[in-house]
Amino acid sequence: MTEQTQDPMQAFEQTRVAELAAFYRELAALSEATTRADLFALVPPLRRRLEALSPTLISMKEALALHDLFQAMTDSCAKALGPMN
Repeated sequence: MTEQTQDPMQAFEQTRVAELAAFYRELAALSEATTRADLFALVPPLRRRLEALSPTLISMKEALALHDLFQAMTDSCAKALGPMN
């Protein structure tokens, strides 16, 4: 293998890591919402990103775990913002 050809598994893992990192950054951004409306506006794009990861870059088991994490984070952020007005 030359320096110009990349191992396909290495390329896959680099893509996987980059996409997961982007998902986690967007997940963390939920905590920066200042209103429930802002929070819930962030949910659909994040849900689409998660759906796009599976099954190409993550397994169904990983997708379910990340969905649970995503839901828990959304619920916690909503509670932190207080009741709906």
